[in-house]
Amino acid sequence: MTQKVLLSEINNYLGKNCDLFICSSSFEERCFSISRNINKSIINSSWVVYNGDGETEIKTNAETLLQIYDNNASLIEVSMDDPLYTADRIREKIIVELNKNVIDNVFIDITTFTHEALLILIKLFYLYCPNAEITCLYTNALEYSVGEEKKYKWLSNGIRELRSVLGYAGNIIPSRKNHLIMIVGYEYERAMRIINTIEPNSLSLGFGRSCSATTEKDKEANEYYLQLVEEMATYYTDIFKFEIPCDSPNKIIEELNRQIACAEDKNIIIVPMNNKISTIGVALTAIKNENIQLCYAPAISYNYRNYSIPGNNCYIYKIEWK
Repeated sequence: MTQKVLLSEINNYLGKNCDLFICSSSFEERCFSISRNINKSIINSSWVVYNGDGETEIKTNAETLLQIYDNNASLIEVSMDDPLYTADRIREKIIVELNKNVIDNVFIDITTFTHEALLILIKLFYLYCPNAEITCLYTNALEYSVGEEKKYKWLSNGIRELRSVLGYAGNIIPSRKNHLIMIVGYEYERAMRIINTIEPNSLSLGFGRSCSATTEKDKEANEYYLQLVEEMATYYTDIFKFEIPCDSPNKIIEELNRQIACAEDKNIIIVPMNNKISTIGVALTAIKNENIQLCYAPAISYNYRNYSIPGNNCYIYKIEWK
């Protein structure tokens, strides 16, 4: 179950003890929202993750996050270009943490992780801390692609490469046909490039319901961009559309399993491109079904200047591994 609460009231809904708090620096102002509101006295240990090969502002904001935690947090460098480096750094830190402390309660601010880094992080905690209670926190955006008309909104462009996510290789059998499930967001141009790269035999396009959108403005934008992707993919005869609730990983798991059941005897490839709450749903689906392959395509460019405005809400979700 996901709880939607005001950021200013999150401490009323969190436990009295957090063994480990993890957040990620970003060029987005949203990377500060939860850290500025959470009660630091309940946190035993904290990590600030940042992409060392990202924009200079990411490192600057990581240092600001360290100051928010009175310089008591651990700074963990990961890489947008080298997922193995990312996995190694996080795994090493988990092992160090386990040798020092008991980890029963973990809070993860998932808001501004990349999809790939978040997927890797979740899988590593599943492997190394299967009994820990993992609470995901997500700050919504008031608006994406700030100030642009709906048809001109963009978050990122291009794809540098397409790769399977470390820890989610799946069981891909070359003799089988491929079914691609794509969770579409604002990035329709990148979505089409991914579809053209994979060239699946059949395609499922998931889009966020406007009634469950976490964005406060332009809630119907996901449906608009789904339509663009659908129009550009007309040469696929087997296209299935389905709605996802953007605010509930559990319901996303249910919707994905319906799509998977309809693609019997095909390789299943999933690419999450919507918000991080939906990405948690994708991660849990793939962890429970190791036949599924997850893929990620790093963007060539980002809308650094007008990516988002922080919202006032926080979504709280506790992961259930079983």
